[in-house]
Amino acid sequence: MLQRPQSFLLLLVAVCMVFFLGTETWHKTVGTESISLNAYNLSYVKAGSIVKNTPVYYLAVLAVLSAGLSIFTIFQYKNRVRQMLLVSLNSLVGAGLLGATVYQIQMDSNKIFAPENQGEFSFSFWAAFVALALNWVANRLIRRDENIVKDADRMR
Repeated sequence: MLQRPQSFLLLLVAVCMVFFLGTETWHKTVGTESISLNAYNLSYVKAGSIVKNTPVYYLAVLAVLSAGLSIFTIFQYKNRVRQMLLVSLNSLVGAGLLGATVYQIQMDSNKIFAPENQGEFSFSFWAAFVALALNWVANRLIRRDENIVKDADRMR
């Protein structure tokens, strides 16, 4: 059923991923230089003009895939085994998104200027962590429902 708690949690996972898509993930400012990363590009601005604008669309693709998978999983409530599989796959996609984001920040973005200053993670980075945690809780609730159904079948 759509009113189960795991459906609501999966909807929140999708909302967190849309939030990740719409806001800045990381930024660093030192003097007149600034660099920012969002799901679509890495922008390096020096003295008011854009010096480097690198596309990082793979972050957006992973976030859209995670949001879409969450929405699709909500409507798979009649087959809990498939729902658990899709939620587990979504956990892998979310972990891949976080790993790719941290890799982009640490290996590419942070080394452009002032590597001693680490910069600041924005709310959308933490929203991806929240999405991963909510996804994990949804998976636990789906497994609990499946165990309840198995136990009820066993008693008949």
